[in-house]
Amino acid sequence: MKKLIVLTLACGLLLTLVATVASSAQTVGLRLNVPFSFNVDEKVLPPGDYVVLSPQAQRLTILGPDGAAALALVNQTSGKRPAADGALVFTCYGERCFLSQFWSARRDTGQQVLKSNFEKRLATQKEMLAVITLRAKPYPE
Repeated sequence: MKKLIVLTLACGLLLTLVATVASSAQTVGLRLNVPFSFNVDEKVLPPGDYVVLSPQAQRLTILGPDGAAALALVNQTSGKRPAADGALVFTCYGERCFLSQFWSARRDTGQQVLKSNFEKRLATQKEMLAVITLRAKPYPE
């Protein structure tokens, strides 16, 4: 009987520990509305509401309207942080805009999206026309 009680208490403690670790490791990110089409690598994503999950293993996950989704490779960056709590930064060449940075609401450093070969080609052919910074809300709220 004592073994059963000890085993039950040990299982309860283990489950509490697992739940605590899982809740503190929840993925967070940003929620925002992007009013224009944009590229992530060579994939074009439509305007709409997006959730961009904080990078894990140097990958940024972008989830959008109607099942639109993309992955972007990123490297940590620092420097001039946008004034917003959280933000996405886009670099535009002609009519094409590319996701270029992710700034979490909870960190002082951001993530630089690696340029695709397509973006590199456009950058050499056309002058950069704009850098657009969109404010975002933390996700989940």
